[in-house]
This record gives sequence, C-alpha cells and structure tokens, in this order.
Amino acid sequence: MTPESVGVPSSAILSVLQRFESLLLPMHSFLVFRHGKLISENYWKPFHRDLKHRMYSVSKSFVSLAVGVMADEGRIALDDPVAKYFPEHLPVNPHEYITRATIRDMLRMTDCHDAPTYSFTDNNWVKTWFDTPPTHPAGTIFSYNTVCTNLCCAIVEKVAGIPFIDYLYPRVLTPIGVSDGIVCIQSPEGYSFGGSGVLCTPLDLARVALLCMNGGRWDGRQLISESYIREATARQVDTTLTTDNINEQQGYGYQFWRTRSNGFACYGMGSQYAICLPDYDLVVITTADTQGNATAGYAIHETIYNGLLPALCNEALPENPDAYQALEQYSASLQLPIVQGMPSSPTITSGITYRFTQNPLHISAVRFDFHKNEIVMTYEKPNGIHKLTFGVGKLVEQSFPETHYSGMRIGVPLGRGYQAQASAAWADETTLLAKASITDDYFGSFSMNATFIGDELTLLMTKIAEDFLDDYQGFAAGRRAS
Repeated sequence: MTPESVGVPSSAILSVLQRFESLLLPMHSFLVFRHGKLISENYWKPFHRDLKHRMYSVSKSFVSLAVGVMADEGRIALDDPVAKYFPEHLPVNPHEYITRATIRDMLRMTDCHDAPTYSFTDNNWVKTWFDTPPTHPAGTIFSYNTVCTNLCCAIVEKVAGIPFIDYLYPRVLTPIGVSDGIVCIQSPEGYSFGGSGVLCTPLDLARVALLCMNGGRWDGRQLISESYIREATARQVDTTLTTDNINEQQGYGYQFWRTRSNGFACYGMGSQYAICLPDYDLVVITTADTQGNATAGYAIHETIYNGLLPALCNEALPENPDAYQALEQYSASLQLPIVQGMPSSPTITSGITYRFTQNPLHISAVRFDFHKNEIVMTYEKPNGIHKLTFGVGKLVEQSFPETHYSGMRIGVPLGRGYQAQASAAWADETTLLAKASITDDYFGSFSMNATFIGDELTLLMTKIAEDFLDDYQGFAAGRRAS
C-alpha cells in the first residue's frame, strides 16, 4: 500500500526522514499508519523489523492495559488501596497518605511522594515505596514517577501469579497479532520492571497503539473495555507545571500522555514514541537512542507536526511512482550516524603504549592501533585487558568488553558484553573523537576525546546511560611508556 492511497504524499515522509538525518539523530525506526494501514516502514541499520527493541517508559502503557483487563475481569478495582496488596510491606503505624493511595492514583502518576522512592541499588523497589515518608496526599498533583507503574505491575503479577506480559498474551497480545517472545526485564525483587523494561518490535508497539485507537476493539472483539481505554487515553490530570516540554504539557491519563492535536501517546526515554492522532486517523511509531540530546524529542515531534500533518489529505492522492521510489531508496540507505571528521592523522604513530596515573576510568594502560578503516583501542583495567574497535567512515559491530552489567534482572550480571556499534574520526591532527553505542536490551553510549601531544595522551570519556557505563566517565592522563 502506497502512502498516496491513503492521502499521504510519499515526499512528505521522505522529508521527515531527511530532517532526522540532517540533525544526525540516532533513529532506529520510523513507522507510519493511516486508517489502520502500514504505509511506511523505515529502519536504520543494524535495526530491523524483527528485532525486539527496549521500549523504556512506553512499557508503562502496556502495564496500564494489563490493569484495565484485570479490572474488566473484576479481579481488582481502580479505587483499591495499593496497601491492600502488600500487607507484608506495610509499616506498623503507616501514614494515612500511604494507606489512602489507590491504583487509580498510581495510574495517573499522582503519588504521595515527590520523587522516586527507589534506586537501582535497592534490593526491593516495591518496599521502598512503603518505607519512604510521603510528602502529600495521593490523587492530587501529577509528578512523573516510575515507582507508580512498578506498583501497578506488581499488583497485576501478584493477583495473576504470572508475569504481566504472560497475562496479556492470551487476552490482548495474541488476538492483535503481535510477535512471540515479548519480554520484560525484571526489577531486583523479581517483579517485571513494568515502568521501563518491555522489549518488543516497533510493529508490536504499533498494534498496541492501533488497539487503543480502536477503543480496545480488534477484529470485532472487545479485548479491553472501551470505557477503560477512553479514560486511560483522556486527560486525567494537569501536567502544565511539571515540565517545560510543550509535548508533555497536554495532560496525562492512565500511563498515557495527551498530545497536541487532540491525540494521545506512549512515551519512552530515548525517543521511543507511539503517537496516536485520532482526528487524522494517524499513528506514528519511532524508536531511537537520543539519550543526552535534550532537544531531540522536541525535534522529532516538530518534524511530525509541521512536516507530516499539514501534508495529509482526507482523500486518496494520485499515485506518484517517482516519489514513492525515492522514498523507498532513501529508506533502504538508512544507518546509524557515524562520527564525523578526518579519516587519519599524519602525525600520530600507531602501536604506542601509554601508562596512566590513577583516574576515574580505572585505566592503567592504553594502546591505539591505526588501520585504514579501523582504529583498535586496547586498554587495561582492574578487571582485565579490553579491546574496542572503532570504524573509520563506518560502524563496527562488536561485543562491548564489560560483562558485569545487568541482564534480564536488574543487578544480576549478564555475563557477556552488550552488543555495540562504534566509530571514530579525527577532529584535527592531535585529537581523536570516538563513540561506542550500546544496541542491546539496554541502550546507552560513551563518547571519547583522545588528545595526543608529545609523549602525553589525555582521555575524556562521557557516558550517557541510565545505570551502566559509570566507569566510562571522566578524565585520564597518560604518558608514553619507556
């Protein structure tokens, strides 16, 4: 099906992709649906349609659907107190703000705490909610807080006795045709990390979004009550004073955001988006890793609102084979951005070992080997000798040389390196720029500036990741080994 057949110019979608590329946004996918039909599907290599992608806070909307189904079944009620489901964590003399807080309050992000109650080093995230003194009555003020979702997820799993994704499969996910193997990373105590941990394909997310656009109905079956979906995607609470982002100032429902143009959306860290605009009968899906780029989310939204929406027509457009072919060819060429700069330095010698003084990177020695299309960095840390290969004018796929980062359960080492993509280039004759991006079940990156002056090498690494790469942040100074 061509975009023109549902009133969307192929040239408008091409312009959106070109805008993303011009901004060097590390996009992973961009999908467009009109009238429930997929009209454009774009992936940036190495990402592809079958790859399960970490959705971060988009996961919250999945949890909301599980709550809605369980409420439809009469197994929970939205006005049930949260404390009812966790008597084992309730203090001897609990604060009334704790005992009054309801599931509905958690869905609306109107908790009785002014900040998240857990950290990634805590062993039991649910318990921290009961142990942390509340600051105000629940149900009053919006304050975005992932612990709210984690509590809702834990309630579903306590009642169902199975992971919430497994609970959703026969009731919702299988009927709408999602792929097998959707999973959710676990929190330290063993509940699903419903606030951030779902991994599914962009097409899976699109099907969930389309189900919500259809009021919980799919192929004539009402999978989730229309009343719940209507409430979940409506403005339940004001968000104006809690963010300076206009795209997040339109209100909040039950783990869904309201958007401009009378829409609703699932939002996830790093620009995971499912933007649903019923007035246009349009659904747009994006996945990416724009962490650390404060303007990326705004740029993506503005590109969609200003570049795509004005081009939509209510009727089919004349077919435009040339424009459609141009879109398809451009889409096929998409890949993650690479570090820009000179391919080599005429003054820096390959294979020299530098010894380092004590530093926050815990690097004791490093050697760079410069090849025509690759730069190999070999470095020594307390946990062994590591190697990273940076492509020059290309990305090099590899396993990141750390095996102690979390796997499917937060705090439990994966035991292997995350998949990564890396590239490098010279900013000038003495300054090497490099970046390694994690493209696994977790997303993050570190960038490096390596400056060679005389016998000295100075490194600066900056990391952008939620709970790993902490040992790739800071300065280190070294001198050529004798």
